[in-house]
Amino acid sequence: MIIEAPVGIVGAGPVGLVAALRLASLGVDCVVLEADPHLIKQGSKACLIQGDVLEVLDKFGCAQQIADEGVTWTTARTYVRNQEIRAAQFPRGLGYGPFVNISQFRIEQVLVDAAEAEPAIDIRWGQKVIGVSQDDDAVTVRVDSASGDFDLSFSYLIACDGVRSGLREMLGVEWTGYTHQDRFLITDIRAKLPLAKERHFHYDPSFNPGRQLVMHPQPNDIWRIDWQLPPDADIEAERADGRFDERVRKVIGDIPYEIDWVSTYRFHQRVVDRLRVGRVLFAGDAAHALPPYGSRGMNSGIQDADNLAWKLPLVLAGTAPDELLDTYHDERYAAAKENLRVTEATIRFMVPPNRIRRLTRSVLLTLSGWLGLARKHVNSGKMAEPYHYTDSAIIQKGHPLLGAFAPDGRVYVNGSPTRLRRLLGDEFVGLVFARNRIEAVEMIDAAQLRPWPLPANLVVVLPYGSSVAGLPPEVTVAMAEDERLFDTYGTGWWLARPDGHLAATGHRGEEFFSALRAAAGIVASDLVEGSMRG
Repeated sequence: MIIEAPVGIVGAGPVGLVAALRLASLGVDCVVLEADPHLIKQGSKACLIQGDVLEVLDKFGCAQQIADEGVTWTTARTYVRNQEIRAAQFPRGLGYGPFVNISQFRIEQVLVDAAEAEPAIDIRWGQKVIGVSQDDDAVTVRVDSASGDFDLSFSYLIACDGVRSGLREMLGVEWTGYTHQDRFLITDIRAKLPLAKERHFHYDPSFNPGRQLVMHPQPNDIWRIDWQLPPDADIEAERADGRFDERVRKVIGDIPYEIDWVSTYRFHQRVVDRLRVGRVLFAGDAAHALPPYGSRGMNSGIQDADNLAWKLPLVLAGTAPDELLDTYHDERYAAAKENLRVTEATIRFMVPPNRIRRLTRSVLLTLSGWLGLARKHVNSGKMAEPYHYTDSAIIQKGHPLLGAFAPDGRVYVNGSPTRLRRLLGDEFVGLVFARNRIEAVEMIDAAQLRPWPLPANLVVVLPYGSSVAGLPPEVTVAMAEDERLFDTYGTGWWLARPDGHLAATGHRGEEFFSALRAAAGIVASDLVEGSMRG
């Protein structure tokens, strides 16, 4: 059997492309198989990328272009019967976001350009996977292409083939959950609307009575409008007889507009029972399908890819055991279940399942016009955020930051300003927070007493202006701009994983060896021989 590449990826959507680019950044070759002959425009589709998720794209150089082209917003407004009841504010942060509106298609274009320029990535368009088998050594897919059928084998396969995943069906993976019966309409229009470029969520507005409507600004004067539809709505008939124009006019008035894209959909509330099936790993919509509320679909899928992309290279290199890939299921399944819990609460408020819930919602919506206590119970969808891996077997317990995405902060490296998160992402990083160089040297010396079981870098964070005399030359020194980083992290060391989540912490440098080993799922002390010190 000839292994085509260490990793095969099925699907060239945003999740598959991010997985490929992230693996390539960590030195792993991969082949991406896409059934479509080329990238196909599908309107806004997923229309928002969360700021912390852009940090993933920053690791291979695609974040800034997307952030620059997109519409960044910090306010989410909620209206009931045309009256604003709440304006939620989100901190701008040091990096990207908090939320950037841009079409999924444009994100895919940027990612495809980067992937096609990367020698470690081979994108093969017009190649549909029609069969799969696996054994102890490899996973083999049967591929249908214009030139005929053939087999390809990989060490591991990532299934990113979307909500209608063929691989999920071929492997008999259970697709738990349900598909909602209500239909929704997405319309992208180009118009110069006199609205703030923010999220606008309407309950029971005059232009969609008894139902919901959401408006999101996109680049180039595009606005995405999502209607909850009545059961008897026939959008094709509306477009044919002019009623569709009336539908749009009720929302925007007499302002000139052009239709850029129209689509109807029923949303899913589903997750696979296992994200890992032998050598096949499911990610994105192939693993979990979510309603659009809070923009959790593409964002959580990209986080799937980042979680998996740092684990596969360690397993492929023999540095970590194959069981490390089981933690991909554990961590990302927990994230999917949390997303489903949050969106289910939103669904039950938006589309009450019984008479009592309908009555309760009606009362809350009525009271929200004048009673502050009622307003906070009007659920318009909690926005996406990175999952906190509190229950992971490879995350230490005992501190509220453990398992979280590392908080950011302004630092200076070699006199140049940067952010702490910019120092993470290639390997494990030991973040040593010390008040002076003496404390730092003592901690580093103790941490390096034993050969490390896998590659890692050390970053020493000191107060701005501290002396660096005596620090090892291979250590990155970051000078904290103010005290807030020390208020957040305290003093001592933290272990940040390549996906930026904090895996362990301590005050004694000699504990770093064991923490590094545990964070990679290494149990046997003789799994790796020799020093791999960064």
